[in-house]
Amino acid sequence: MEAGNYTYTVPRGYVHVIPDPRGIGSSEGYGKPGPLGQGGDVYDVIEWIAAQPWSNGKVGMMGPSAYSISQAMVAPLRPPHLTALHMDEGVAGAYGDYFNGIWDTLMYHIAFGRHGNDSAFVTPNYQYTPTAPRYSDLPKQELDRVVQEALNTPDIRYNTKWYSYIAYPRKHPGTFDGILDSLHPKPIPLPKVEDFNIPTMVGTPWVTRLYIWGCFYTWDHLQLPNDKKRLMIYPPGFPPRPYNLYHENIVRWFDHWLKGTATGSELEPPVKIFVMGINKWKFENEWPLARTEWTNYYLQPGGGLSTEPAKEDKPESFAQPAPYKDPNVYSIRYNSGPLRQDLEVSGPVALYLDAAIDKDDTNWIVDLVDVDPQGHRQWVTTGQLKAKFRAVDETRSKPYRPVHPRQEPVPVTPGEVVEYRIAMMDTSVIFQEGHSMELIIRNQDDLLSRLGTWGVYFLPFMQDVTHTIHFGKSHLVLPVIPAGKIRGGRDTQGVTEYSGGACGAPQTLFSRGKSCATLEHHSATTGADVSDDARPDWWVRALAVRLLGVDPGVEFLSRLPGDLFAGKLYHPDRPCHT
Repeated sequence: MEAGNYTYTVPRGYVHVIPDPRGIGSSEGYGKPGPLGQGGDVYDVIEWIAAQPWSNGKVGMMGPSAYSISQAMVAPLRPPHLTALHMDEGVAGAYGDYFNGIWDTLMYHIAFGRHGNDSAFVTPNYQYTPTAPRYSDLPKQELDRVVQEALNTPDIRYNTKWYSYIAYPRKHPGTFDGILDSLHPKPIPLPKVEDFNIPTMVGTPWVTRLYIWGCFYTWDHLQLPNDKKRLMIYPPGFPPRPYNLYHENIVRWFDHWLKGTATGSELEPPVKIFVMGINKWKFENEWPLARTEWTNYYLQPGGGLSTEPAKEDKPESFAQPAPYKDPNVYSIRYNSGPLRQDLEVSGPVALYLDAAIDKDDTNWIVDLVDVDPQGHRQWVTTGQLKAKFRAVDETRSKPYRPVHPRQEPVPVTPGEVVEYRIAMMDTSVIFQEGHSMELIIRNQDDLLSRLGTWGVYFLPFMQDVTHTIHFGKSHLVLPVIPAGKIRGGRDTQGVTEYSGGACGAPQTLFSRGKSCATLEHHSATTGADVSDDARPDWWVRALAVRLLGVDPGVEFLSRLPGDLFAGKLYHPDRPCHT
């Protein structure tokens, strides 16, 4: 499902190896149940591939999700013949240093293959006893105490599905451990990205929580020169499975590093991003962008957003009943009003929110949307924070990216005005003239939406709670990109409009075959295959990228219908209550 499209790679001269972990599929032996192999085994497979007569001794790894995790596991071990990585859609050790304190049911659904057109975790070929919960190692008295604490927590007590996973720990040990971990978080090991010493490409779609935090954590911590790293961010939405998109980018990357072919990719800027709003691609030299003008947009009484602080503090409130009483999502919104000119926002986003609640905890969920003149909304970025995990690690935080440590919860004093720094996903969007920016503040997901009825949501806060927003200091931090400013000597307005076509096991490895295959390009607009003779020479393409910041285009369709992402934010036929 995620091993990559070998019908694309093999005709282009690659041996596409998809090994199973020990005891899984066609592999003998006994291993650890689950989707991931062991780092040492991956190391051995890489070295075995490099020694085969059909290999030139250079091995690459590709693939998203679990395949990306396998790359993160083996790269610090530095196998001698591992030459390049393509770590798409990586989760970077459960999102790297990102932590919001709200238990996410998505990971449970990944384990059971319910998060999309994907498979569940594989099981071994041999009889085995499922791994016991980690917490079962505690003394009985301590285990009984933590279990009872969880069962008495309203968020669990009033949600029978998750209550049953605590009451019956062996029903799914991973879920049992995960929920208990969420009550008293502890620091987790972070991927050793700093130890990567080979060319690495990372990628993620926008507004996709499973991948975006880990992708940017990896990018931020890679200690590689620009010519040996690439970042590609593509349109929002969970990528399809089987995994078969953007393979031309992957093959061009490996053609350069595994074969030494001049493809022009080595001359491109390291960052390639899809710009929402105008639905086009562009290249950049770094992320965040060096020319960013960090701009505060202050929340205003009455529902406005302005670059000027509110002149007075007239608090506004919204109440959210416990979802078992009323499943509707209630919120409060702040809107910029129609913009007089296009506004590009590209980079990390954060919300600094001064607020009071009438309980000792709540969930904060915030969304930024692009609203067109007809009222259609495009989801641009989102962020979450559980109030009792509001502590900030000042040493690792930046003004635009607060980091919350995994530590013991600190209850909120009801009625006290508290500053909440909420990290929101990186984004790139052009809010067009006449459109408006809208910030939505809520405390739960829509349990009656399609995903909600599947059971994919942030665990709801199961108490009645009133949220009171205060003004004066409450603001969004937005990465505004000035129109017409020059990037590396090139006009930043030159974004590309392409017209090309899109094209279980824990690891996928590439080895470039000794014979060279003709790299073909499939055009979605004509349905034809175009040989190298008919496409622009790589140096023409590279020259256009260098001089203009644009690509003459041999890729996937990037001009999308303007209303592709339009519609209601939470449910196709149920607007959020205000």
